[in-house]
Amino acid sequence: MSKGVIFLVTQDMTLVGELETHLKNYEYSLTAFNSAADAIIRMGTPDIAALVLDYERIAIPERQALFNAYKVRGRFPLFLLQTLASFSPVQSVPIRALPWPPPHGFDDQLRSVERPVVFLADEAFFTSHALPIAFRQSGIIVEERPSAQNLEKFLLERTIPPNDVSDPGKTFWKQVSQVSKPEPASFGAGKKCQVIVPFPGLWADVASFDAALRKAVNNCVCYYISSIDRVRWMANRLRENAPVELLRDESGLIPKLLTEAPQMADPAQRGKEKILFLDNYKPTLDALSQALRVAGYDVVTTMDAEEALRRAQIKGSFHLAVVGAALAYTRHTGLEIAQKLREHDPDLRIIFMVDRYPLTTALQGVSQSVELGLDDALLKPVDSSRLIFSARRALERRFLILENARLLKEVQESNRQLEQINGFQKKFFAMVAHDVKNPLTAILGYSEILGMGLKNSPKELEYSSHINSAAQTLNLLISDLVDLAAIESGKLRVNFGDLNLAEVIKDVSSRIQIAAQQRKIRFEVQVPPNLPMLKGDPHRIGQVIQNLCTNAVQYTKEGGLVQVKVDMGPQMLTVGVRDSGIGISKEDLPRVFERFFQSQQAQAMRKAGFGLGLKIAREIVQLHGGEMGVESELGKGSRFFFTIPIPQKNQAPSAPISPASQPVSPSK
Repeated sequence: MSKGVIFLVTQDMTLVGELETHLKNYEYSLTAFNSAADAIIRMGTPDIAALVLDYERIAIPERQALFNAYKVRGRFPLFLLQTLASFSPVQSVPIRALPWPPPHGFDDQLRSVERPVVFLADEAFFTSHALPIAFRQSGIIVEERPSAQNLEKFLLERTIPPNDVSDPGKTFWKQVSQVSKPEPASFGAGKKCQVIVPFPGLWADVASFDAALRKAVNNCVCYYISSIDRVRWMANRLRENAPVELLRDESGLIPKLLTEAPQMADPAQRGKEKILFLDNYKPTLDALSQALRVAGYDVVTTMDAEEALRRAQIKGSFHLAVVGAALAYTRHTGLEIAQKLREHDPDLRIIFMVDRYPLTTALQGVSQSVELGLDDALLKPVDSSRLIFSARRALERRFLILENARLLKEVQESNRQLEQINGFQKKFFAMVAHDVKNPLTAILGYSEILGMGLKNSPKELEYSSHINSAAQTLNLLISDLVDLAAIESGKLRVNFGDLNLAEVIKDVSSRIQIAAQQRKIRFEVQVPPNLPMLKGDPHRIGQVIQNLCTNAVQYTKEGGLVQVKVDMGPQMLTVGVRDSGIGISKEDLPRVFERFFQSQQAQAMRKAGFGLGLKIAREIVQLHGGEMGVESELGKGSRFFFTIPIPQKNQAPSAPISPASQPVSPSK
């Protein structure tokens, strides 16, 4: 059964095929639309799981109409598939989330555009200075501002040319002279300006800020960059009910995100995580610890290895330790300290910082950190963004390990409780089989004797008949419980011998015919002549047919039809019981053979029973080497059928055939 339908708006059939393949692995189905208008019409579909928009291939008016409809009717995730072209800063469109590192060629677009471009970054990414450093290598200067306050004024000042000919204070001749002799342009002059600012907050805050900024500076374009790893960042966007932007090549992540995003841990929900930072070079210690604090961590720094070991003695004091390799004035190497920290707290995650030179020492440090099972080894000087990324990954690993341990403990406790319940159930069934069955047998016997002695007292005879009827019903219910107990313990008794199926059906039919006549239901039996002799237990097979026929009569209205039909195949006999009764819904159909299960329609009719008959019947059939199935349509009736192997000529009788060894070949 599909988990839901993914709507895809695109004109690219290649993308349709690729995404459909990814979705099948996660049990989602795909519906593709050539235009946004068609998708808008179907947006009210109840089982829609997500909407995917091929951003570049859809015209801007259609795209905007889809966004407007989504704001009103969208109760599901929205994914925007971007390309290098759609990421381009050429057009002043609403803010986009820029992946880091950016798509190949984005720096060329940024270098050529003549408009102000603003990068809003979370605190950790801004502190890392990764964007200015990376773009500087491409010849792009990105200015850094400490906050987004007064950004509008800053951009207007930088983007209005100093020699604006529209200045009303200039005379015509001054304007002509300035146009004919332009001053040399410097960075910041004209309309070209790239700037990065820190911006905390949710995506809704970012989008609001972008809208206000573009309204004030109408040729401005904004991007948002996050230090969080890309998959987790997209999962956070899903939790915020915000559109999720990804590259077209990343479309395979969509079903994974839909399936796993609710279970992905949000770091904000784990509380403030504590990091122990040990290094003997103070500038590195101060700069990197500050970057970690800005990223939201509680950081304790020290240059004293003994102090670090003393602080970490209590298990759980820290979640992560960052250890420098070359530690002066200590009795231990950095690796020895890392090893001792792990001994104090096996759950502590550790990042090792190794001196880059000499090269042999660096390689040895990295190799040893791998041998010790440390989380990462970083070469000095360590970039703050690289350390933050490594810290996030290590802490996420710690959380998942502890969470898995917690869940395993919960599962083990649940299994223990289930074992207790199953033990009680087995004892209860055993008690029913022995302590209830015996007195019930006495009630049935005495009711028979009372009936014979009350032939001349009609009223008393009626009471005796009610006692006998109620005891018979109770006896059937208890028999089901006893059989279930035997199935659960693997001790269901099946006595194999010669099985004359025609005689068994005739015997059952004589009893069912009476009940069918009372309910004015037509009862038919179709058995081919000369049925072969089978191997099985006549009593148990009769129990199966009796159960199917009884159910069919009970759930068929007056004037309906119940039909028993036997079909012969080359290797199997198929016995089918068809009725024109209430039927079974598609939702309930897969569960009809579960123990204690009754469909909603059956419960509404309040028929007596535990819902064990079909479970027991199927078990009996499987012990005979056959299988049981069902076909049904709500309101039109059902057909239950089972198969029995036909003994082949020149084949000695053998043990019961495994259900898996014979195919089911039902016939209508």
